[in-house]
Amino acid sequence: MKYALLLFSLFLVVVPCSTQELQWHGFFGFSMFDEDVETSVGDGAGFRAGLGLQFNERFGVEAFVDRAPEIDPDTLLSDLGAPIGSYDISTVGNTYLSLGGTVTFPFNEKISGIFKGGLSNYTAEIERFVVNGVDFCDVEGCDDSGTGAFVSGGLIFKTNESASLEFSFTQYTGDAEVRTLNAIFRYHF
Repeated sequence: MKYALLLFSLFLVVVPCSTQELQWHGFFGFSMFDEDVETSVGDGAGFRAGLGLQFNERFGVEAFVDRAPEIDPDTLLSDLGAPIGSYDISTVGNTYLSLGGTVTFPFNEKISGIFKGGLSNYTAEIERFVVNGVDFCDVEGCDDSGTGAFVSGGLIFKTNESASLEFSFTQYTGDAEVRTLNAIFRYHF
């Protein structure tokens, strides 16, 4: 968390604020994930929600949370490669809590390019993983968390004065590395 605070402070000091009023925006939407056994990420749609502050037309900061779908227990079982007699598996989707800077490049009045980068704190968890009487959570551990970087790029389509749609691609790094394809509704207030 200290890295996130340091990054946020750096953006507040370094980014030149224009004479324009600061503009806040909230956003929510969906992130599409590909299943990955190593990072306990399931296949399908997760959600993204967050809050951003635009300093001027180009620079801003955003804080957001991405929640990945749960991994399918059948995928975990097939990855074991051993005969299965009985099992009790309960999974939870990963959570990525991120803070980063944004750079926006307006192409015209309706369309802009956006690039983001910063730090992400992830939490990966499997509640129960018992196969043939062996509790893998006791043997290998089922909880993981850490910090990594993220980068993102996409397009923003302005629908009216206060609303826009963002379509982007995000790459998280670290032990819970994952890529997402995002569709996000943004509201400026």
